[in-house]
Amino acid sequence: MAPELDSVENSLTSTTAGEFDHPEFPHADSPAGVTPPAQPSSSAQPSGALRDTGTAVPAPADPEISAVLRDLADSAGHYHDRAQQRERVIDYLRSELELLRRGERRGLLRPLLTQMCRLHADLVRQAATLPPDFDAAKAVRLLQSYTDTLGEALEDNGVIMYQPDEGDPFNPRRHRQVKRQPSTDPAQAGLVAAVRQPGYLDIESDSPLAPAEVTVFMAAKEEQ
Repeated sequence: MAPELDSVENSLTSTTAGEFDHPEFPHADSPAGVTPPAQPSSSAQPSGALRDTGTAVPAPADPEISAVLRDLADSAGHYHDRAQQRERVIDYLRSELELLRRGERRGLLRPLLTQMCRLHADLVRQAATLPPDFDAAKAVRLLQSYTDTLGEALEDNGVIMYQPDEGDPFNPRRHRQVKRQPSTDPAQAGLVAAVRQPGYLDIESDSPLAPAEVTVFMAAKEEQ
């Protein structure tokens, strides 16, 4: 009889323990030494769930839109690089053009510059070798020789010296009036009375580079 009582007691014990493990029984009625399983709270969130912090979570971008934006950014970068390269090419061409222009101007002026160099060297030599008895007459001859040299240099470059004769009509295109001289002869009014400085004419364009400076006759006022 003892084995049968042990089996009945074991079955009762297991049944009683299972009943106390049921979630409907309160914890206070749990037998000593038996801890009921923790019940999930109604406010508890599942593991891995995002808490609502009030910050909007952006939705994932469309892959096609992202690809288009990347293409636009790449195109803008390439355009910027090409624009910088064009600017560098333009700056280089401008510098080359300026060098060509300076070289062209220097080439056109080279004959005149050569003669000016010779004249400068001659002036330096003459200034260092003037004789002790150098007088006004010698100075006139020396200056006249230099004017002849400069006149030849100007003619070689298409510029000639001109001056009107006394009595020629005043030409405002080729003459510049620097003084007036009264005349009692009305026929002399508007005519050249004297030449103060000759002018210089560009023979290719037939235009004066520097007009001749002259004195012009003017009619004298009659006394009342």
